[in-house]
Amino acid sequence: MKSDSSSYCFPNLLEAFFIVVVLNMVEYLMNSIIWSAGRSAGLQTMAIASIGRVLANGLVFTVLLHHGKLTYRSLLHDSVDSWRTTIGRFFVPIVLMTPALLVTMSVLEVGVGQFFPWTGTRDDAREVYVNGGLGLIVLTCAIAPLLEEMLFRGVMLRSFLRQYPEGTAIAHSAAVFGLAHLNVYQFALAFGLGLLIGKLYAATRSLLPGILIHACYNTAVVIVALKSPFVLTGESLLEIWPTSWWFGALVLGGVGAGWLVKAVDEQRMVSASTANDNA
Repeated sequence: MKSDSSSYCFPNLLEAFFIVVVLNMVEYLMNSIIWSAGRSAGLQTMAIASIGRVLANGLVFTVLLHHGKLTYRSLLHDSVDSWRTTIGRFFVPIVLMTPALLVTMSVLEVGVGQFFPWTGTRDDAREVYVNGGLGLIVLTCAIAPLLEEMLFRGVMLRSFLRQYPEGTAIAHSAAVFGLAHLNVYQFALAFGLGLLIGKLYAATRSLLPGILIHACYNTAVVIVALKSPFVLTGESLLEIWPTSWWFGALVLGGVGAGWLVKAVDEQRMVSASTANDNA
């Protein structure tokens, strides 16, 4: 598919990488500001880092939003369907896909760990979220997906689709999203998730399906961490779940994936019909 326009748009790929550099500098600054207060409140290092990341994403996104003269409404949902219709169309297939996505990403992370052995201290996933408390869980499951999707898909991918062919734009945005996580393990997961979410955004011109996927995936990670303790980057769900569990997750994922494809096709038909009516 051709890009929407050959004219210059901000940001392009190089500028997006620069934004990631600025984002990490702002994140470092935020962590420095909140560190003492966080430790006094009993928060662990990862919880403080998560808060700093969310604050940095929110600040950088807000600056870019105003720079592009965009509104929150147009950024979130620039589709012919109402937001209620879009959520209703995509919610069930995304929920069905989530367990399979969790298993796949878990195996991928451990696979990456075979090529790039973890040299730091291994963190128990349950301990991370228990020590982080409810605040870290809310940040992980709700606030982070919203802010990250608005920045990486709403601002960056939206601009890329106007400058590059669709596949190239999606791959670029997924790579930038992965690099923003600053380690090879998270890069692999974020890149894979970014490809899926990017494809959905390109098809629907709405951030809502991507936010749903991101939030459902993060929520599933937290639930599994609390209910089935495992070592981050060290164990896959294939090792700690019974065979029937992960097999069932893959079956549900197949059903959800088929349903998701159908939902995307329905969305495209509605968009095409509306375009013909307006012609």
